[in-house]
Amino acid sequence: MQLVHMSGAGNRFLVGESPEHPVDIPQLIAMHPRPDGMPVEGVLLIHRPTHHLAIDFYNPDGSSGMMCGNGTRCAVRWAADHFHLPANKPLAITVNDHPYEARMIANGIVEVQLPAPTSIIDYPVGTLTNVTIPATYVMVNSDHVVVEGMLDSSDGLIGVLRHHPQFPRGANVNMATVLDPSHVRLATFERGVEAITGACGTGAVSTAVALWHSGRLTDHVTVIPPSGRELQVAIDHDEHITAVHLTGDALYDFPPSSI
Repeated sequence: MQLVHMSGAGNRFLVGESPEHPVDIPQLIAMHPRPDGMPVEGVLLIHRPTHHLAIDFYNPDGSSGMMCGNGTRCAVRWAADHFHLPANKPLAITVNDHPYEARMIANGIVEVQLPAPTSIIDYPVGTLTNVTIPATYVMVNSDHVVVEGMLDSSDGLIGVLRHHPQFPRGANVNMATVLDPSHVRLATFERGVEAITGACGTGAVSTAVALWHSGRLTDHVTVIPPSGRELQVAIDHDEHITAVHLTGDALYDFPPSSI
């Protein structure tokens, strides 16, 4: 089994073809450390394409089932390189059995199209127990809570939101600072990683959606994560959101090795 270290906008992953047998994800990560010593923040295992490209995403703790925007872009680039998929043409994909569309652009840039969020819920102050600032919940096949203001990673409010009983699956916590109507700085405390990551793709989508929904951002937004490697989010809509596009880099960090 060959795996390669990749990163999407600074989010770090192990990527490779799915084996025939089940794998232990935490053990896989432990056996395949990054040469720079930085933690691996997810694993993407890719099935050889038939009528679509199927991708399995796992958090470092082995949990699965959710969407990962940055990891998906890395998996699409890996598949395009290894299976000779066409560039600049829509590609049907599934991530953990949920359908999406992707497109290789150029120079390591990949776009993923997500369907409209299934839920956008505003929580004014006083509606979430022990939460003293407004928050918005967005569901994009991954649970996200968006708040404004850069909280310190040790701030107790992050833990309250991450494990709040209102979100029984747990939630990713997105801390946003609006710079102007088309630029937002974002840090995301990720569920399953249990730390602020270099970037979060579904966090960027959820934050853009939440702040567009409240009138704070336009429908084309540049998201600046802690890594500094920018993501672009474009919202298709009429009266309601119809789709969301996430575009950003997908880079090879280190050469592959067999395990």
